[in-house]
Parts: sequence; C-alpha cells; structure tokens
Amino acid sequence: MAYQALYRKWRPRTFDGVVGQTAITDTLKNAIKRGKISHAFLFAGPRGTGKTSCAKIFAKALNCTNLQDGEPCNECENCLAADQGTMNDIIEIDAASNNGVDEIRDIRDKVKYAPTQGKYKVYIIDEVHMLSMGAFNALLKTLEEPPEHVVFILATTELQKVPATIISRTQRYNFKRIDQHDLIARMTYILGQEKIDFEEKALEVIAQVADGGMRDSLSILDQILSYDQDKVKYEDALRITGYAAQEKIEQVLLNLLNGETSAALEIVHALLQDGASTKNILDELISLTVKGMLALKSNKEETFLTENYASELAKIPEEKFYSLIQAANNALNDLRYTNQQQIPLDVFVVQVTQAPAKADNTPQQAEAISSDVVQTLKNQIDTLSKQVAELKNRPAPARSTTSDFSGTIKTETKSQIRQRNEQENKPEQKSKRRKTSSNSQAAQENNRRQVYHVLENATKEDLNTVKDIWPDLLSTLKVSQRAVMEVLDPVAASHEQIVLKCKYELWFERANQDGDLISQLETEIAKLTKHNYSIVLVADSSWLKVRHDFVASHKEELLAKKFQRLEKSEQEANGNQIDPQAKKEVIDKAKELFGDLAQIKD
Repeated sequence: MAYQALYRKWRPRTFDGVVGQTAITDTLKNAIKRGKISHAFLFAGPRGTGKTSCAKIFAKALNCTNLQDGEPCNECENCLAADQGTMNDIIEIDAASNNGVDEIRDIRDKVKYAPTQGKYKVYIIDEVHMLSMGAFNALLKTLEEPPEHVVFILATTELQKVPATIISRTQRYNFKRIDQHDLIARMTYILGQEKIDFEEKALEVIAQVADGGMRDSLSILDQILSYDQDKVKYEDALRITGYAAQEKIEQVLLNLLNGETSAALEIVHALLQDGASTKNILDELISLTVKGMLALKSNKEETFLTENYASELAKIPEEKFYSLIQAANNALNDLRYTNQQQIPLDVFVVQVTQAPAKADNTPQQAEAISSDVVQTLKNQIDTLSKQVAELKNRPAPARSTTSDFSGTIKTETKSQIRQRNEQENKPEQKSKRRKTSSNSQAAQENNRRQVYHVLENATKEDLNTVKDIWPDLLSTLKVSQRAVMEVLDPVAASHEQIVLKCKYELWFERANQDGDLISQLETEIAKLTKHNYSIVLVADSSWLKVRHDFVASHKEELLAKKFQRLEKSEQEANGNQIDPQAKKEVIDKAKELFGDLAQIKD
C-alpha cells in the first residue's frame, strides 16, 4: 500500500479526536443529539486547526445510522462510505478551483434532489472566500432557504473576504489556534502509536514552528521521520525547521544585555551557518526576553537550559529588556524590505550592545559616583559661604551720584535716574521714527515715479492686450496665488510696463514684498502676450490722486502728443491738410477729459 502522510492517516474520525476545539465539537454533538440541525454552517479559523475535519465528521454523523452520543459509529455502511469518500450524499467542493457562477448554479439545480443513501445531502465548500461575487450572489437564495434535506458547511481561512450577506445566513464557528501543549500531546500520542522514539525538546521545537496548526505539526514531524526513521531528535528538528538551539539563544541574549558585541555576533553567525534563519533567531530572542521578564516580574517559575540563568537576568536593568524587544521588532519589520536577510540581524546586535547605558550596573560604581557628587556640592557650598561673608564685610554702597559742571557732587534718587534714562532714550526713539517715516516716504515717492513713467508712455492697445489675457492668467495660477490676483486690476500699460491697482492696502504691501509672485506673473504674462512686461503696483487709495497729479503736471505734454497724433493721422488721410472741424472736436474732447485743467494755446 502507498505511504500516507501522517496528517491524512491520523485525521480525526470523531469529535473527541479533534484537538483544541472542545467548545465547537461539544456544540455540534449536542445539535445532533437534540435534532436541532441548522441549514448552513460557517467554519472560520487559521489553517490546520480542524475546520475540514469537523465538517467531514459532522456530515458523517448526520447520515450515521447508529449514532453514539452524538458521535458517528464509524462502523455502519454510511460511515465507512464517508471515510472512503464514496458516499454520494456528501459532496466536497474546492472553491479555489470551482469559483465561477456556473458551478454554483449546478449546485442550485441539484439540491432539490433527495439524498440516495443517508438522511441529509451535505455540501462542504472549502475555501469559500475564493468564490467570485457573482457566485456568492447565485448562492444567496439557496443558502437562505434550501430544501429540508440539504445542509451547507462553508469553510474559510479568511473570514473578512466572505460577504456579510453570506455570514448572516449561517451559523458561524470560529476555530482558534491550537495550544502548544495540545500539539505536543497529540504528537506524543501519534508517535506512541507508531512506536517511534522521540526527544521532548524536538516536539517543543515542532510545536513552536507550527504556530498553532496541527496539520503543520504533523507535516514537520513527517519530514523529520523521513530524515531519520528511528528517532525524532532535537538536532534534526533544529536542522530541518531552521530554529536555533535554545542554549545558544540564551547565551546570545545574555551577551546582548551585557553589551558583548563580538561574542553575540560570533554565536549568531554560527547559528546562521547551521541553518537557522534570521527571522527564527529574532523570534526566539523576543520570546526568551518576554519569558525572562515574566519570570522576574511575576515571580513565575520558568525553566531555562542554562544554569543560574534567572539570577543572571536579575542583574540586568529592566529598561534593556524593553529596548531589546523594540529593536528586535524593528529588525523583523526591516526583513520584509530587503533580500540581505543577515544585515538587519547584524545591525540589531550592534545597536543593542552599543546602546548607552542609562545607569551603571554595579552598586560600587553608583556609590563612587554619589560620593564624588557629594564632595563637589560641599566644595561649592564652601565657596558660596566665603563670597557671602566677603559681601557682608564690605561697606554699604553709596547712592548713585552724578557730577555737574561746577565740580559739586549731587545725589540722584531712583525716580530721577529713571527720568534721565527716559530722556536720553527719547532722541533715539525719535530718530528711529524719523528713519522709518523717511523710508516709507522714499518708497512712496519711488512708486509714484514708476507709475508716472508708465503713464507717460501708456497706450490703449497695450492695456487692452493685458486685459484680454487676464482671465487666462488667473487660470494658470495656484489657488493661493489666485486669491491675491483677484484684488489686482490692470489700469494702465505701456509697451514695457503694466500698472496693477490693488484694492486693499495690506494686500498691496504683501504683494509688493512677494518677489516670487511678481516674477511668476511677469513670466506668465510674457507667455500669453508673447511680449515682456514688468509690473508696477499701486494702491487703490492712492491711484486716483497719482493719476490726477500726473494729469495736472503733464497736461501740456499730453495735449501736445494728442495734437501730434491727430495731425499725423489727418495728414495721412487728407494729404497733409488739417481739418479745422476735427481740430475743434479734439479741443472739445480735451476739455471734456481734463476740465478746467486744459488750456488751449495756438
């Protein structure tokens, strides 16, 4: 007969044979005994914890003709057929490979047929979370109201992927990880039945690696038996699982806590050379550190392989335990992002051993430091006492005196000194105010000259060009810059410069100081107009006055330019003949614009 793996050979055939899930198995047995069978069950939990085994036992018990206190008899025809997988009324479906809508529709069409051998037709859908959303939707109605002779058992390792509409239609059972003691007990029973010798420490290593999964434990045990069929040895378990020897891990932990970098690195590299993985070394160090902390803090008796190990740990400050655990967790996290698995471990060893100690370890060092501190404080107290005695022996200081020009000495009270200081400081404060006001006046005058320069050469064509691209300019700016631009408005433009009026004085000052904004505006305007313009800002409150003053001071020049443009256009149109009527219209227009400021001269 072909060899059968241990986890298949020793799969439990009754509820009592299921390890570590007593609450679930008792509930299922009682449901069978009392005849309260739900139409759908959902078994969720980690891998290898007994979900599929319980589903098969439950399906077999539902169709058993000779129940034994809620357990299948495993002797009747239905039980034997179920164990051999030949019973037509127990249908096992792997949802990972049958996850489409068509497979679920096939089930929906067949559930209406009555069972042929047993009392119930049981559908066991394993890894149900792999079904597509369409398949789940096709299963909903059938799962909610199946025929009386149909029972669904859904099993999954990822409950979060199962839709809530499916979960609400089932009885959910959460399988937990199996305790290490239960794993060891089960492996001990199996090895006893197989008549194979073993070392207890080897089973402990296997249980630790299995992480609460019975199937994983038996798979590792099967692998070790393939390596050596005579006995399950501790060394073989370490070699095959990649776990480090416990004695060496205990020594590494002491070296780390005592700051012995070279010794710790030497043992760690030897463990890696023997086949231990970086992750397993860090996991074991964390586990051993927590174990040592519990032994020290809760006075709990813990067994260590190294002699007097607990007393050695008691000498270590507890802060080092916390920092070691934190550094080990960081190293485990770094392993996920690198292919050089040894580097995070080496960095961890150096970081822990080279960490500065917050306090000295030995009482003698602490006592020596405390005595030095006390002596230093005594010397300081003696020095201060001498200084106080010298100050007491000195004569009382005379009141502050000043000398007048006549050579006589006169005393001043504190209030007089304060008044004199205030009077001396007043000229300085006045000079600062004068300087500030003079700077402000200079800036205003400079701004006025710039605006005048633009107005002297302003043209309507340039202003219209800028206004045409203004909406496009706003759309190219950021939201914060656009808020500033909304209070700016082009009011005049020459062929080289643009005057932008700012509605608010505060915003005018901010915009004037923001060189980056001005430079960006000039760049964007150049892109849109294909011409370079420099920007001059003017406050809204001063724009009207600046324009009025400019018109008043430059009215003759403006009129002269107006007449020159008019004469030029008339000469071009009428062969150098000036139309008196057109000239009169220009004069009337100038009076309309400038009012009494306009003076007409021939």
